[in-house]
Amino acid sequence: MLVFIINQTKKPLMPCKPSKARKLLQAGKAKVVRNTPFTIKLLFGSSGYTQPVIAGMDTGSKVVGCAAIANGKVLYQSEIYLRENVLKKMEQRKMYRRTRRGRKTRYRPARFDNRGNSTKGGRLAPSIRSKLEAHFREKRFVESLLPVTGWKVELASFDIHKITNPEVSGVGYQEGNLKGFYNVKAYVLDRDGYTCQHCMGKSKDFRLHCHHIVFRSQKGTDTPENLITLCETCHKALHNGEFQLSGNKSKTKHATEIGILKSQIRKSGWNFAETLGYETKYRREQVLKLLKTHYFDAVAICCRDDQKVEVEDSVFLKRNVPAGDYQQRRGKRSEKKMPTGKLFGLRKFDQVKTEKGIGFIRGKRSSGYFSISDIFGNKISDSVNVKKKCRRLSARSTTLVQMVQMTHSSPTCHFRQAGNVEEGGLLLR
Repeated sequence: MLVFIINQTKKPLMPCKPSKARKLLQAGKAKVVRNTPFTIKLLFGSSGYTQPVIAGMDTGSKVVGCAAIANGKVLYQSEIYLRENVLKKMEQRKMYRRTRRGRKTRYRPARFDNRGNSTKGGRLAPSIRSKLEAHFREKRFVESLLPVTGWKVELASFDIHKITNPEVSGVGYQEGNLKGFYNVKAYVLDRDGYTCQHCMGKSKDFRLHCHHIVFRSQKGTDTPENLITLCETCHKALHNGEFQLSGNKSKTKHATEIGILKSQIRKSGWNFAETLGYETKYRREQVLKLLKTHYFDAVAICCRDDQKVEVEDSVFLKRNVPAGDYQQRRGKRSEKKMPTGKLFGLRKFDQVKTEKGIGFIRGKRSSGYFSISDIFGNKISDSVNVKKKCRRLSARSTTLVQMVQMTHSSPTCHFRQAGNVEEGGLLLR
């Protein structure tokens, strides 16, 4: 394990061993500025000498891998788990605002078309923007820890047509099912014989609709496989809940998001060398002999084709969470009031050390017995007394960080939480 160092002006220096960091702290020549990853700040002037550090990033729409190497050794490696609940949160917020509008301001004119953000050009969906900013946030974080001299980034490409139709080849790319039709709706109506697929024309309603089987709000797509012809009578009955349709969710959601992220990263002005997936796979499997993980992919991205590095046995797991926690009540009729803000000096997602382990606060009770979980939300304990023998290790932020150690006793990689925490906050094995 290495300790990261910044100088008096907060510029990163090369990391050191824990023994040297301990001596600097005991001599009063440095102070702790971060627990995870453990970082100290020098209180005296230094020469500022650094060595070349290459950082790499494995982009993704669910998990991002990041690593940095220097002198044939891995200095930093992390996995960042991105948010997948942004759309659900925004739909919930819209519902709350709409119901409040009906209760409080029934006669106020609608304002949903007044928002400039909904009409400006080049706008990104909030879910995509959250994932894009997570990539840049990790880039800035690595640059705040290490004197990075160069970046390598893998920008993956996906064949959307091949994902939806694995047997396509050759002229099949130009002569698809939609050839000869003006749009998707015309194709779906012709495919279904201009007949309602629910009542099969029994309603005698000639007005037809092209309906989504899986709604867009539920990750459905505009592909013909997700569209069906319904007459207006059956269409209204479906929306009234009189019957339901079954379908499959999109197989190309994350591939599409990767394409958008790749385009935005290229436009951002970030100076990096681009690599491809097959190059990463070759270095990881043939040269480094490493297992398939996102942070090992990032290590392979950093390396040259013939370069071998000494792999670190610890990794920083990160998870993006909302900035705030605004729920005030729960229950079927909101009859139960929830404690908001700080309770006994602690907030939700604060990392604490207790008698029952180290974890993040998941639920608070006014009795002082909280529930704690690991970074992925897996329960550690449902009842921890935070009024006795409890110490906060880190305050809540939009990115939760937990250091774990790797064990390679099986074909898959397992994690175990790092050891105890010293008085100074330094993690020791």
